[in-house]
Amino acid sequence: MKKANEILSGVKNRPNFKSIHKYSCFNKLKALLPPRFQKAIAFFYIRNNTLFGALSHPGYKMELNYNKDLVKSLLKELILIEQSCQELFANVDKIEFFVSKFHTKAPVYRSQSIPRYKELATGNFTIEVENRELGAIFEKIREDIVRNREAN
Repeated sequence: MKKANEILSGVKNRPNFKSIHKYSCFNKLKALLPPRFQKAIAFFYIRNNTLFGALSHPGYKMELNYNKDLVKSLLKELILIEQSCQELFANVDKIEFFVSKFHTKAPVYRSQSIPRYKELATGNFTIEVENRELGAIFEKIREDIVRNREAN
């Protein structure tokens, strides 16, 4: 029985899935960069022997243009380390960075965590509100307090 990584590497090396191979090489290059530059780069592509790096924010453009030598040296190291990426990056002469409006923003995850502390409130309070909608909201808060107190 083949392992999952053997199957994936076999699929990745097929000619009709060449774009997956390019994408993995670009991700390896991005992983070699310092963390602040990893956040800055949205994606890479190669056209006419030039490696283009799309940036997610205009503030990073000057800093990455200043550090092109770092990216070039990491590119040379990647060619030596990863033989599979050698043919993709072998003919790269220049590196250019630009600000892209077509990048995907990282999704914001909000955790639905259960409180890990003991509830100190008892839920014993009177609701003196004329508005029924507001009274229902306060009643729900009271029920949540009582439920949290019973759970702890």
